[in-house]
Order: sequence, then structure tokens, then C-alpha cells
Amino acid sequence: MHSNRPATQQTADDCAKCGACTAVCPVYQVTGRESQTARGRLHLLGRLTRPSSAAYSAIISSCLLCGACRDACPRGIDTLAAVIHARQQLPPLAHHQFLEKLLARKTFASPRLLKSLSSLRNSLLKNLPKASGLWLKLAFLPEDYAQQMIPPDFSTAENKPGPQAISFFSGCLARYLSPVIGTATAFLTREATGSSLLVPEEQTCCGLASFGSGNREEARKLARKNIAAFAGHNLPILTSCASCYSHLRSYPELLADDPAWADRAKHFAARLQEFSQFFAGSGLFSPPAQTAGSAQDLPRVFYHDPCHLRFGPEKITAAPRTLIRDLYGSLPVELARGPHCCGQGGLFRLAHPDLADQIFSSALTELMELSVAHVVTTCSGCLLQWQQGIGKGGHDCQCSHLAVFLARIIRQGRESPAAMSRDNRGNSAIPQTR
Repeated sequence: MHSNRPATQQTADDCAKCGACTAVCPVYQVTGRESQTARGRLHLLGRLTRPSSAAYSAIISSCLLCGACRDACPRGIDTLAAVIHARQQLPPLAHHQFLEKLLARKTFASPRLLKSLSSLRNSLLKNLPKASGLWLKLAFLPEDYAQQMIPPDFSTAENKPGPQAISFFSGCLARYLSPVIGTATAFLTREATGSSLLVPEEQTCCGLASFGSGNREEARKLARKNIAAFAGHNLPILTSCASCYSHLRSYPELLADDPAWADRAKHFAARLQEFSQFFAGSGLFSPPAQTAGSAQDLPRVFYHDPCHLRFGPEKITAAPRTLIRDLYGSLPVELARGPHCCGQGGLFRLAHPDLADQIFSSALTELMELSVAHVVTTCSGCLLQWQQGIGKGGHDCQCSHLAVFLARIIRQGRESPAAMSRDNRGNSAIPQTR
């Protein structure tokens, strides 16, 4: 019998089978399969010993780890922990799409390899025909689809006194694939505090991909590297990626049984600053000067809530909307059915691309009915999902990280106030990302 069966059985027994999780599960909403809900998985986990079949692996793999079920559970069952535990118990080769996930994890965990692959990707995109299948697989940033890329310039800011520097956990996307996110974050930081950003070279992947796939030891190794990279001072640690922030905050729990690192993990987590909360509380933004009624004429902006913030313990949903309202002059529009998972889910898209596309298509269809001109978010995975989906679909809609969106508003408004009032079509202009 499985050595961990008693704890697993207890978790399964705690489930009242009420179905609250099925009502909010993005995967269930597109498949209708009971086995792909938290309730269905808990039922299996409580009754199977040493499960390792391909069917079981696929069921355990097809969870986004979005947290919607845990948030909705009236009994407060930690359904995500149960799924991750199940993934940890699977033999390595029994994991669904094992090789693809392994390669992705190892790439994220190796800054040198990720940097090399990023350079190779950019080189291939320049030389491949845009109609080729490989080009379409490699193109997932807005500049990939742009006819002409306008290099963003956030290199200067007004000189304002600041107390000290702020350290920055960039995450893989901002560091290698889309460095404009890091540049824009540095610009906003100088605007808000007068401080510069310190970016330790030793930092690596946050470890979320490793942890979510069930490789706990690899996740712990990456956590120790990041804690060490930001040691030696007590500066705040700002991060622009919602998923990174969520996982970095979990380091104390991840290393709780490691006497040499437990206290260091707590100190590290206490210093973390989520992007939107940090800038919403900085006093940086004030409403732009507009004529009466002009807010209604502004092109519509949509803010996509990352699941890691929406269902996390802090429920960070108000701060990003406040930033957009105060700087852009209008609140972002909302989907009729409320926030929607985009279907990216870290390695979920790699293992279940069809499911990921189905979940995303539902959100995109609803969004296009609102005539949105710009999509913004703060999660690296969500950003890639939206950028690639919008680009492949040929939609007349831009997508960028919230840092880039806000920085461009400040820059354009300063350089040419008129540019922020009207564009050549008679509509209020929005920050151009390409």
C-alpha cells in the first residue's frame, strides 16, 4: 500500500462532493469531464494505490493549478496540494508528456541555456518565412507580428530623490525574451521613487514549473539559489511577474523542513513586492488632464487577472485597475461573466495544447465582443498566451505587460501631451507597443 495513503485518503474523505469546484474549473467548462475536476481527482486519489497508468497521469496532468477550486471549496480543502502531491508520487517516466516537460524545466532552470535559446529564436524568426509552421510556433511576442518594431525608450526619467535602490526579480520572460518589461519597470521605479533597480546576475527561474510538475527537490534547489542571490542586504524585492511573485512567496513553506534555509526563506518572502501593489501605493500616478467626457471616448483597455493573484491569499485585483484608472483616465472593461482563466497554466499548455486553446478561445471570443483595443496583464505566462492568441488570430488589438503600458503613457504624455489626447483617426490614443 502507498506509504502516503492515509493523508491522501483523509483529504479525499474531507470532500463533500458538493460540486462547487466543477462550477469554476476552466478545464471542466470545456470538457464536461468529471474526472478533470478537483472532486473527480480527489475521488481517484483516495481510492487508488500506486497509480501510474497513462490515463491516470493524463488526468493528474490536466489541472491548470489555477486555484479556482481551492478558492471555491466551502471546506477549504487544499486541492492544489493534493494534485501536486499526486504528481510527486508518479514515477518520472510515467508523467504525461514527460520529455517535453523535462526539457522545458531544464531550460528555465538554466539561465545560460535560456539566453542562448532566446538568441537562436530571434535569429530564426528573422530568416524564416512568416507562413511557415516553425515561424508560427516560435512567434509569441507582439514584435514578432509587427511590420515595424518601434524600439521603446524608457532610458531616462526625472531626477527625484530616493532613499535607496530596489532589487528586482525579473523572471525569465523579462530577462531574456521580452527585456522591455524590465526596462519599463526600471523606468517606473525611477519615476515613483528616484531609485534604481538592482538585478542580481545569480538569480534564476523561480521554480514554479518544477514545483507544479511534481519535482519538489528541483524547486527547492532553485529557491535556495534565488534566496542566496538576494542575500547581503534588506532591500525590497520587486517582481513584475504575477506567477513568480506567487511562487516566491511560497518559499517559506517549500523550505520549512530545511533548518539551514527556513529562516532565510521567511526573510526573503517578507521583502517581496508585487508589481501593481507596489506602484499603486507609490503615489506616482495622478489623473491625466482631460476634457469633460473624454474618458468615455478612450479606446477600451482590458486587464486580464492572473489566476495566481486572483485566487492567491492576497486577492490582488484592485491595485492594477487603480493604476490603469489613475494614469490612463478610465477603468478597464470587464468580461460579462467576470475574470476568465486564459488556459496557459505554465507547463499545462505544453502538455495539453488543445485544452489550452479551447479555454483561451472562450475568453477571447467574449473579449472581442467588447471592441477592446489593448490587453494588459502582469503574468508572464498569461501575457504569452494573449500575445500569441491575438497575433495568430490577426485581431486588431494590442497586448503588453502592464509595466510597458504604464511607462508608455508617462513617456508619451511627457514628450507630446497632444499625442495622448487624439490619434489620426479621431480617437484617443493609447500606448503603442509595436
